[in-house]
This record gives sequence, C-alpha cells and structure tokens, in this order.
Amino acid sequence: MSLNVLVISHMYPNPANPMSGIFVHNQVKTLKKAGVNSQVISPIPRFPIYPPWRGYRKFPQAATMDGVPIRYVPTWMFPGGLFFQIYGYLYYRSLVCEIEELKKRFPFDLIHCHTIYPDGYAGTLLKQQFGVPVVSTIHGSDIRLYPFRKRGIYERTEDALRNCDHIVTVSEKLRRDAQKIVAGVEATTIYNGFDPQRFYPRSRAQARKKLQLPEEGKTILFVGNLYKVKGVQYLLDAFARLTDVHPDVRLHLVGDGPLRAQLKQQARERGILDQVLFAGRRPHDEIPWWVNASDVVTLSSLSEGLPSILLEAMGCGKPVVATDVGGISEILHHRKTGFLAEPKNSEELAHYLSILLMENEGLAHDMGERAYSESGSYTWQKNAERMATLYHSLVKTADSK
Repeated sequence: MSLNVLVISHMYPNPANPMSGIFVHNQVKTLKKAGVNSQVISPIPRFPIYPPWRGYRKFPQAATMDGVPIRYVPTWMFPGGLFFQIYGYLYYRSLVCEIEELKKRFPFDLIHCHTIYPDGYAGTLLKQQFGVPVVSTIHGSDIRLYPFRKRGIYERTEDALRNCDHIVTVSEKLRRDAQKIVAGVEATTIYNGFDPQRFYPRSRAQARKKLQLPEEGKTILFVGNLYKVKGVQYLLDAFARLTDVHPDVRLHLVGDGPLRAQLKQQARERGILDQVLFAGRRPHDEIPWWVNASDVVTLSSLSEGLPSILLEAMGCGKPVVATDVGGISEILHHRKTGFLAEPKNSEELAHYLSILLMENEGLAHDMGERAYSESGSYTWQKNAERMATLYHSLVKTADSK
C-alpha cells in the first residue's frame, strides 16, 4: 500500500543554501523509491529588513528536486534566534493555509516533521487541524541545546514530545535525551544513511586532479557549517600543533557560516593560513570527490546528532577522527574505524591525526578498510525501509481508532 506523507522541515535544500538539510532530502527521495509519496513544505525566513535573508525572497516558492515537490513558505523569523520560543506557533500560522490548499490535491496520510522544535511543535498543532498522525525526527541540537536556552522553548519541546504520535531519533543518545524530558516517550532510533552510489572509494590522485588540488602531500578534510557548535576553532588549534611537527600537511574546510572571517583570522594569527583551504559551500555531488581526495576526515563538534559526513567518509573507506559527542560513538568505533577525542581537546585531536597521517599509515589503511566494510549497514535504503515500516504502523493504528 502506498502512502502520502507531508514532510515539514525548515532544513531543506533551497537556492539560498543548497546544502541545508540535504540529509532530509536524501531520506525523502529514497522513500519515494520505497512507495512513499512525499511533498515537502519548508518554512523559510521572512524578515524584510535583514540583509542576509534577502536571498530567500528572490527564488520561486515552488520547486521540484529529484521528483519531490517542494513548497517554500515565507515565515516570520528573527535574526539571532530572537523570540525563538514562539517560532513553533509562527510556523503553524504560516503553514496552515498552505496545507489546507495542498490537501485538496495531495490527501496526505501522515505528517513527518524534522526537528522536534519548532517544526514538530507546529506539527502537533496541525495534527489537531487535519486529524492525521504526526511523527517528528530529532536530529541533535533540537533536543540537546535549544530546550535549555529558555523556559518557553523547553515547555514547547515537552509539549511536542507528548503530542506527537511517535518520535524518531538519529541516535540512541538522542533517544535517551528525549526521555529525560518526557519519561516513557515512544521513540525509535533510525540512523541516518548515505548513498553508496555516490560515496564509494575512488582514486585519491583522480579526486585531487578533478578538484584541482595539489597531488602530493597529506590532507585532512572537514565538512560542515562554520558554526561555534562545530568546534572548528579547536580543529584549527589542533592543526597548528600538527604543522609544528609536520609542516607539509594541509587542511580543507568545506562549508561556510558566520565564523568564516573569525576562523580565517585565527589561522592567520597561528601562521597556518597558507595551509588551510576555506573551500566554502560545495555542491553535494562534489563532496564524494573531496572525501576521496583526503587522507583522513575529521569532526571537531561540541554537540551532534549523527553527522552524515561520518557515514559518507566510511562509505569512501576513510578513517575518521571525531569528538566523542552525540551518537558518533555508536557508529565510529575507537581504534577500529577511527579515533574518538574529547570535545575541545585540541591536543588529543592533533595526536590522533598525527598517528594516522604520519606515524602509522598502515593503521590508517586498515581503519579505512574496516570503516568501508561496516558502512553497508547505514545506507539510505535501509533507513527508508525502517521509516516506511513505521509510517504504515502509525497509519494503521490511526485507522483502527
């Protein structure tokens, strides 16, 4: 039996940020192959006098990506997350009329929200309006950081957890975090995935040639937003320690964000700017080449759910050095497929990177081989199969009431 699912996610690729929520899109398009018809509603910022958000007003509000229809809905938001405690209600107000019209041509059986707040909270209000089950996926910061900023956000997160029909978490750690807020909440862990048709081992020399990178030398790769929570300032400090001993190593930072200028200044002050490439945001189709061009992939996050780049690196047969936060240790096995370091510990990051890059290249190869072998358990196809099973169960339960 096919299902119609309405997906609500403020994290979704758009012309202003093509990499935003790419993991949500990857799940949706794989579900389509599994017989789940989805349409996406994505709230985008509406605050006319804020220059960085002007780009959101310049692209069409309707689009199709890989056969998935998307509707971008301008929604009142405020710079710096001001008034974030009312975002869930603002999302609901902006979406409800759009969804009323959409339901006439797309009679959806279920609503799937990405992040428990604000999207999941809005979803529970929409549930009252449309009478269909609501499932919300918790991705990380929405349960580990946001609820503890203000009492109002905590209370609305708690409401969303209680009123969703089911919660999905991308790691067991996040499931436990959710149950600390609402004991006994019905939650299932379904790990994110990667596409093995895109992320697979390729020639390092070929990858560097395609990206016009130097063919010689060791390189470290970071992929992610340049936000404080990604801990890139500690990675740069670790890299500076590394280059004191191994001056020929290079660091590639793929991604962008508000800390770019500050991080470049840090690199300049540490005397490593010439060895750090700030590559900016790159198309998702290009990321496999960056991974394969590297010798080791690193994650320096202070908080995480389950980062996609970890799975993608494993699919390419690369060892990973990552901080032990969120669900990373559920996938990355210390001293087997990579190394786990304490967050904010630049010395430990540098130590493990040095082992893989300079001191024991055989170990790096063996870790990469083991990572590739284990990656088959974490494809988007397996993710979609589990998600589709959950959808059918929720709809069947709702129909029997």
